[in-house]
Amino acid sequence: MDVALLAVADVTRDARTLNLSRALLDAGLTVEVVGMTAADSQQRALRRWWTFNKNVAALSLRPRLVVAMDLFALSAARSLSKTQNVPLLYDMREFYFALGPLAGKGVKQKILASHERRLLHDVDDVIVSGELDADIVQEHFALAKRPVVLLNTPPFKERTSSPLRSPLPLPISHSNNLPISHSITLAGYQGVIHHGRGLAPFMKAMTQMPSVHLVVIGDGPAQQDLAHLSVELGVADRVTWYGSVPYDELHAITCGFDVGLCLIEPVSMSYEYALPNKLFEYMMAGVPSLVTDLPALHNHIVRHPVGVLVERALSPNSIVNAMERVMFPETRAAMQRACEGIREMSYDRQARTAVALVREHLT
Repeated sequence: MDVALLAVADVTRDARTLNLSRALLDAGLTVEVVGMTAADSQQRALRRWWTFNKNVAALSLRPRLVVAMDLFALSAARSLSKTQNVPLLYDMREFYFALGPLAGKGVKQKILASHERRLLHDVDDVIVSGELDADIVQEHFALAKRPVVLLNTPPFKERTSSPLRSPLPLPISHSNNLPISHSITLAGYQGVIHHGRGLAPFMKAMTQMPSVHLVVIGDGPAQQDLAHLSVELGVADRVTWYGSVPYDELHAITCGFDVGLCLIEPVSMSYEYALPNKLFEYMMAGVPSLVTDLPALHNHIVRHPVGVLVERALSPNSIVNAMERVMFPETRAAMQRACEGIREMSYDRQARTAVALVREHLT
């Protein structure tokens, strides 16, 4: 085969791996994707890493290029590249040396950062998801080559009908009562459910917004804590925990949102400079967003005014004011028009860079 993509994830839900593999296939390359089952991907991190490395070592793979799609796949990918004597690429989709979920967990963070730095010596090219990321990563690791930037954008799709909505004005009597009436303002979040993703601040603001319902698409370790918080705040009947869905189903669901939430809390350097795929998914669905005023997100909103910036402390009042602005008809219409800019930055455009990089290492 030409390329082996290794990802410690359920690939059906991993946009970055799916999009890259499809772009390479469309370019006429042969690709093998090695991932995990949905059940295996729910294991504890150390167990998940050990299982993945063991399974990759047992496979008979003979690629001409190996790509580690995250840090947790990098060890197995490096071993495979050395065995086959082929180049190795590394998709550093986050600042693994400063992860949000490891904020305050110094020992774990130091071990992970040391592991990454050691493995980077054998990487031929690093891929990141934003221009600021490229500058920071090159300086942090003193890389001779600037990382290649592939934005976390989806392939272009037209807006479509959503299973979240119904043509009938159905009342919400339970947090899982779907579809949701068009008379309700529907705020949506998609992604892994971690602390620091703005869900807690938004729920606190919901106490001042009785007509707002929150739908969370995804799952993750903070869900139970946040569900308890919704009960304490008295908003649990207006929160739907939709669960994780395959990536190919995500766009239609997102099209049902009135507002997309990209309220990243700056609890770590990784979150401080985040430019997550959810923001681009909201654009693809024509959905205006609430966006924390952080460096990369600020730059994006200035260039593409598809949402309202919220001060970084994410106070309830600032979120309520932002919701009022994003739902104002004229402002909302302007933001929806700005969302059309996703055509020019969709993964169909990013794929050109990705394919060129891979072909460079296959020659």
